[in-house]
Amino acid sequence: SGYYQDTSPVFSVDGNYLFFLTNRNMEAVYSDLDATWIYPNSAQIAAISLLPDTATLLPVKNDEIELEIEVNEGTGEMPNGDAQTESVVDIDFSDMESRLVLLPPEAGNIGQLFPFQDKLAYLRRPNSGSTEENASLMFYDFEERQEQTVFGDVDRAVQAADGKTMLIASNNRYGIVEVAPDQKLEESIPTDGLVMDLVPREEWQQIFDDTWRRYRDFFYDPNMHGVDWAAMREQYGALLADARTRWDVQNIQFHLLGETSAGHTYVRDGDVERAERRETGFLGIDWAQNDNLYLIGRIVRPASWDTEVRSPFDLTGVGVQQGDYILAVNGVYLDTNKDPYAAFEGLSADTISLLVSSTGELEDAQSVTLQALTQNQENALRNLEWIENNRKMVDELSGGKLGYIYMSNTADRGQLELVRMFYGQLDKEGFIIDERFNGGGQLADRFLELMQRPIVYNLHWRHGRDQTQPIKTNPGPMGMLINGWAASGGDGLPWAFQELEAGPIVGENTMGILVGPATGHTLIDGGGITVPGARLYDNDGHWFWEGEGVSPDIEVWDDPSILAEGVDPQLERVVEEVLKLIDDALPRMTPAP
Repeated sequence: SGYYQDTSPVFSVDGNYLFFLTNRNMEAVYSDLDATWIYPNSAQIAAISLLPDTATLLPVKNDEIELEIEVNEGTGEMPNGDAQTESVVDIDFSDMESRLVLLPPEAGNIGQLFPFQDKLAYLRRPNSGSTEENASLMFYDFEERQEQTVFGDVDRAVQAADGKTMLIASNNRYGIVEVAPDQKLEESIPTDGLVMDLVPREEWQQIFDDTWRRYRDFFYDPNMHGVDWAAMREQYGALLADARTRWDVQNIQFHLLGETSAGHTYVRDGDVERAERRETGFLGIDWAQNDNLYLIGRIVRPASWDTEVRSPFDLTGVGVQQGDYILAVNGVYLDTNKDPYAAFEGLSADTISLLVSSTGELEDAQSVTLQALTQNQENALRNLEWIENNRKMVDELSGGKLGYIYMSNTADRGQLELVRMFYGQLDKEGFIIDERFNGGGQLADRFLELMQRPIVYNLHWRHGRDQTQPIKTNPGPMGMLINGWAASGGDGLPWAFQELEAGPIVGENTMGILVGPATGHTLIDGGGITVPGARLYDNDGHWFWEGEGVSPDIEVWDDPSILAEGVDPQLERVVEEVLKLIDDALPRMTPAP
C-alpha cells in the first residue's frame, strides 16, 4: 500500500510465505533538549501468506487437541517427510497485504533475513542509542515460538548453499554454524594458507575498466557532460602501459574522472605500500624561544564551558604557567636548532615526563607528568579556540545582541555545533551563522528547519513565567558567512539559506560542487571510487551552479594578512548587516491579553 517502508524480501523454504522487514514500530523517542522526536529501531519482521487458503505461520495452539496420525492405506506406514519435492510458488496478489502477520521478535535494528526449515535467521544489530557495539545472529523458531541467539558477535553472515548452515565472520575469523542456540567458533576456517597469483598490470587494467564503466552506467548525466567517454577510455587507458605503481593508476583515475568537470568524483587508494606512522605528541601551546631555551608562549584555550579537549597545562593542579620553560621530555633535552616538537616524535597520546622550570635554570626545574595530545586533538583545540574568539568578537561588535554559531560541516559534527551553540544562545536577538570552511555532509533542510522554527503558540502561566511554544526557538534575524573552502553540503547550506531568504550572506563564493550525492564503489584491490548519480536543482528548475558556487549578497575578501592580525572583515560586515534588521524583527513573544 505504500504506508510503510518494506525491504529485504525472501521466500520461505516451502514457498508458501514471503518474509520481509517492515518499519512500522512507531515508538517515539523524545529529545532531551526540546519537544522534537524521532522513530528509531522501527524494523519488524513480517510474513505474508502467498495464497489466501495457506495456514498462518502462527496458528493458535491448543494443548488438548489430539494429533491425528495419517496412515498410508494398505501399508500402515507414515508418509515420508524427507521426500524431495520441487517447490512451486503460487501468488495471489489480490488484497495481499491483509494477509500480513508481524512475527513476535521485538522491533529493532534488524537486517538480512535467512529462511530455514521451521526457522528464520537474521542479524540483530545494536539499537540506535544503545551502548552495545556488536551484532548478533539470531533465529526465530516457529515450532517453539521463541527467539534465540545463534552467535553473539557477528560481523557478517551468509547462508550456506546446502540451506542448512551459515558461514559467519567474527573478529577476522570465519566458521560454519548451525541455526541452533549458542553456537561456538571452536575451530575456525583456516585462511592463512590462502594464496593467489597476482599480476598487477592485469589488476590495474580491471581497476581502470571498472572505473570507466561505473561512470558510464551510473553518472547522473548519460551524456557525460558532453564528453566523448569512449574516447576518454582510449586516451587515458593508453597511459596504463607506463604506470609503475598503484599510485600511478590512481593518478590516471583522477584525471579520467576530472574530465567530467563534476564534484564528488573521488578516488580511494587500494593495494599500496604504506609506511608505519610515527605521530607526534602535542601540548596545546604556542612555543616561544629565549636564547637557547624553549618556553610556553601561550596556552591554547577553548570556551570555558567546552570540555571536549584541553591542553594538559589547562587542567587543575598541574602548576605549569605561561612563560615556564620546557627543558626536556622523557630525558631528551629540547634543541633550539630544531622544531621544539622534534623531541615529541612518536609520543602521540603517550604519558610523558617534562622537565619544567619557571626561570630556565636546572636548579629549580621540576618533573611534570602528563598525557600528550594527538594531532587530531591539537587541531580540534585550536579550532575550538578560534570559534570562541569569533563568538566573543560577535558579542562585542553587536553589544551582546547577536549570537554566533560555527558549523564545520553538515554532518554529525555540524549537528553538534549547531545544536549546542543555538540552544545555548537563545536569549540573543539574532544570529551569525558561520559556515566558512564547511566540509559538507548532508543537505541542510533539517539545519534550517531548526533555525527557522516559527512561534506557533504562547502560554500564560498563573504561577510561572510565560513562554512560547515551541520553547526552544528564536525568530530573530540571521546572517551567514561563506568562503571558497565551503563545499558540497557547505554549498547546499547557503544555497538553501538564500532560497529561503533567511538573511544576508557575506563573504566569497563557495566551492561549487553539488553534482551529487555520490555512491561508493569498491574495486578489486580494496580501493574505491565515488560516482555522483544525482544533481541538485531548485524549485524554479535551475541546476545548482557547479564550479561557481553560491555567490554572497555582499562580497568581502578574507585577506590573510588582516586575519593574521586578529581582524575579520567578513565577520565585522555581517554583524553590521544583521544589526540593521533587529528593529524590524518579529517579537520574541506576544504579551498575554
